[in-house]
Amino acid sequence: MSDVMVGGDSFMVQGTEAVKHCAKKTGASCAGLVAVGGKDMEVRGNSSEDRVEFRLYSFETDKQAGAVMKSLADTERKSSAEYGEPSEPVTVASGADEIDAFQDDATAVAVMRIGTVVAHVHTTEIKPSDLEHVATVQVQRVKTVAAGKNPGY
Repeated sequence: MSDVMVGGDSFMVQGTEAVKHCAKKTGASCAGLVAVGGKDMEVRGNSSEDRVEFRLYSFETDKQAGAVMKSLADTERKSSAEYGEPSEPVTVASGADEIDAFQDDATAVAVMRIGTVVAHVHTTEIKPSDLEHVATVQVQRVKTVAAGKNPGY
């Protein structure tokens, strides 16, 4: 994300707290959840609402991650429709094993499965082309960590 985006501290939770967070956000039971982490970022020096929220949900198996990925995407779409802004699908080439991406008037979302990890990228007031960029960066970072390497900054 280079120096264009700034944000607060990242967070990571495990155990009961992680399962509660996951269930609340995804609408799923989150069976097999190992940990949840995330970070929120905003465009540097911008007084508007341009922001990106990253969440990672790590599971024991691909199947568990896939089920939560689908539930999270459904939950996000329902939320969009409740605000009277039904989402439309968008094509995002991120390199994920599975992806469901969509946008409404103000937000663009990518929910991805990379092995046993569900990556959720939620953008506000950011162009769909920028969604593809941040989703691709997130997938690359997850794959780097899965390979036992430090993704750095």
